[in-house]
Amino acid sequence: MSDMLIIFNPFSNRGDSRHAIDVVLQNLAQSDLDYEVKLTEERRHAIRLAQEAAEAGVPLIVAAGGDGTVNEVANGILLAAAGAEGVAPATMGVLPMGSGNDFAWGLGIRDGVGEAVDRLKRGHTRVIDVAWAEFDNAPDRYFVNMLGCGFDARVNIEAHKIKRLRGFAIYMAAVLKTLWTYFEKPQVHLTLDDRALETPSFITFIANGPRLGGGFLAAPQARYDDGILDLCIAGDVHRREVGGLIPKLMKGRHADHPKIIMDRAKSVTLKSDFPLPCQADGETISENLHCIKITTIPQRLRVIV
Repeated sequence: MSDMLIIFNPFSNRGDSRHAIDVVLQNLAQSDLDYEVKLTEERRHAIRLAQEAAEAGVPLIVAAGGDGTVNEVANGILLAAAGAEGVAPATMGVLPMGSGNDFAWGLGIRDGVGEAVDRLKRGHTRVIDVAWAEFDNAPDRYFVNMLGCGFDARVNIEAHKIKRLRGFAIYMAAVLKTLWTYFEKPQVHLTLDDRALETPSFITFIANGPRLGGGFLAAPQARYDDGILDLCIAGDVHRREVGGLIPKLMKGRHADHPKIIMDRAKSVTLKSDFPLPCQADGETISENLHCIKITTIPQRLRVIV
């Protein structure tokens, strides 16, 4: 058994990650690390690979791909540790090869694959919180960075249809397209710990980390290890206001906007009579949700930083 399993998603960033894996392997070949590489073949395959590795006692499991790959690997590690107390036994590393790489950015891994391999060699770790999400008509799952409902989730769906662009340009193109095809603002009912909140919702973000979409700081105050979730809700926003909100979201300077609600809670329940699209860590959960229950689990996952 190797000390490290690299779970590589060759479909990340519209398949461009295939070229980056050679750089990764060249860097690893020059190290003393004992590793094995496995490629994913379909959605949720990384969950199975990570769970099997964690149950077999592999100490370090690396997600090589985008935020969706990170989410699957994290779910596999956490499912292997289900029922146990404290920090999950396996550590997760990240080799950012996706279009957004928001989780890696939040961990300070921002200079590409070469730097990320160097981080694996150094082995500095941090224990972070995770969030457990229960859905009324989709499989429950963990997320490590951010869950979004409404417009954001529709953008995510459109982004996965775009084949010719790469990186942040994918999300900007998807935002512009979605503005003309989806502009719902249903009334949502939220329970934040023991407080109730009712509001129209163009977008609702529930965040463990600060950034999504490759460059939108929706929850700039969010920290991975503070034991609490940060919320950002864009309420009764008009279409003409979105253009002014986008640069504010990119810089994390939207909190003072009159249509924005910022809040924090350890647990969040969101209900809506209107069917909501939802994504978690860039993975589409469903286009038709009515109830979501989210709980933060403090100090649960050790990650390479």
